[in-house]
Amino acid sequence: MIKNDIVDFLIKVEEISKIGLKYSKDPYAIDNYTQLEKLTCDFINNKFSIKLNRPNFFSRDIYPTPSVSVRSVIFSKDRKKVLLVQERADGGYSFPGGWTELGLSPSQSALKELREEAGLECKLVRLVGILDRYNNIPTTGVPEYIVVFEAEPIKKLGPFCYEITDVNYFDIDNLPNWSIKNNPEQMKKIIQACLNGTTIFD
Repeated sequence: MIKNDIVDFLIKVEEISKIGLKYSKDPYAIDNYTQLEKLTCDFINNKFSIKLNRPNFFSRDIYPTPSVSVRSVIFSKDRKKVLLVQERADGGYSFPGGWTELGLSPSQSALKELREEAGLECKLVRLVGILDRYNNIPTTGVPEYIVVFEAEPIKKLGPFCYEITDVNYFDIDNLPNWSIKNNPEQMKKIIQACLNGTTIFD
C-alpha cells in the first residue's frame, strides 16, 4: 500500500474480494467474498462519498489496456541452473511471478511473488525487460505485458504457497516442461537475455 489511510485499506480489501470471486469454487467462500465486497463498497460509498464505479477500479469498462504481470529469474551461483516453480494447476514449471497488485510497484509485486511462490526473500538486481506475453501467439487469453526482473535470494523464508508444488533449480540446458501459461521460446529468450546482460522488449 502506498498510503496508510482507511480508504486505501478498504480498496485493498475490495481487490482481495474481487480476486476471491474470480477464482474461488467453494460456495461458502463465494458467499463470504460477496458479502465482504458489498460491505467494503457500501462503506466507501456512504462514509467517504467515493464511487468506485466512477472511475471503476475493478471492471474493464475503462480504456482497454493490457494487464501487467511480473516474473523473476534466479540463477545458481555458477549461472548454469535456473530456479523454477511447479504450478499445481497443470504440473508445468514457471519463473516465480504473477499479476501485479493495486498499491504495489512492479518491483514490490515481484518481491511479494517470490516470497509467496518460492518461499524466498530476495533482492532485485536488474530489469531484464518488458514483453508482450501474446506477441505473435494466437490466443484467447487476457492481453498481458510481463515485467521481467533478475533476482538474487537473500534468505529462505519457509513453505511456498498452495498454488506451487515444487521449487527447484534446473540445468538451463535440460529444463522441465513449461506450464501451459508460458511460451517456451519466450522463456528461453528471457534466460538468454539474463545470461548476456541484455535488455529485451516487445
